[in-house]
Amino acid sequence: MLEPKLRKIFFATYDEVPEQYSKVFNTKGSKKAQEHDFHITATGEWTKKESMGGINYQTIDPSFEIHYTHEEWADGIQVERKLVDDEMYDVIDKLPATMARTGRATVERIAASVLNNGFDANGYDGKPLFADDHPLEKSSLAGDNALALALDDTNLKAAMVLFRAQRDGAGLLIQTNPKKLIVPPDLEFTALTLLQSVQTAGTDYNDANVIRGRLDAVVLDYLEDATAWFLQDPVLHEMNFFWRIKPEFKRVTNEETMIAKFIGYMRFCVGYSDWRGMLGSKPVVTGG
Repeated sequence: MLEPKLRKIFFATYDEVPEQYSKVFNTKGSKKAQEHDFHITATGEWTKKESMGGINYQTIDPSFEIHYTHEEWADGIQVERKLVDDEMYDVIDKLPATMARTGRATVERIAASVLNNGFDANGYDGKPLFADDHPLEKSSLAGDNALALALDDTNLKAAMVLFRAQRDGAGLLIQTNPKKLIVPPDLEFTALTLLQSVQTAGTDYNDANVIRGRLDAVVLDYLEDATAWFLQDPVLHEMNFFWRIKPEFKRVTNEETMIAKFIGYMRFCVGYSDWRGMLGSKPVVTGG
């Protein structure tokens, strides 16, 4: 009789706060121990065909490989028989609710770590997710999706211009178009002011706010840098979250000790397969 009650509390609590990571990541299911993604070299521009002339054929070669490995996450609680007998549900009820909240926090924290580590941890191309020197396979140019600017009207516009300049492996423009401004809680009201003001935010001029209506603000509570902010193209980005096993809540009873064990378990992986479709800005901190 106890298990259905605690399972209900667990899943109701887990779902009571809208998830945030799925607003930034492509969320998919997985049936394998690992997920793999592969890049192929981009093709260059078409060549003009001369009359009666042949067609120029370009070669397609494998390029970067990206591997996602699922990790296991689990937690448990133990309930003594006497607690069940004495119907101390006011105490027992709090245990699965706590597990559900910490499980949700684990998911959000691990997902946000992709952005938190995006300026430092090297990715598939030997560069961090946000860098100004991403290698392009068939071009002498470099990919640039990183800035060191604070969030304000001028810098947001500069970031949007840089975002539109992203190129494929052959150096061709891919016409990315940012639609989301991702910020930590510390920048939530700054972002809303920039995006919703009728006139240009932070000035006394009568200029129209040309950014209004072009970007949606997304606030992630688990972003660690209070000053870093990000742009995303929801169509082209490759930020991926794979569920191997969604959160489960099960009971295992030890008849000898008469202790009921309730176990929460989940398995997932998260990462990115391409730097394109994303831009990050982390202002430089200067000493006082």
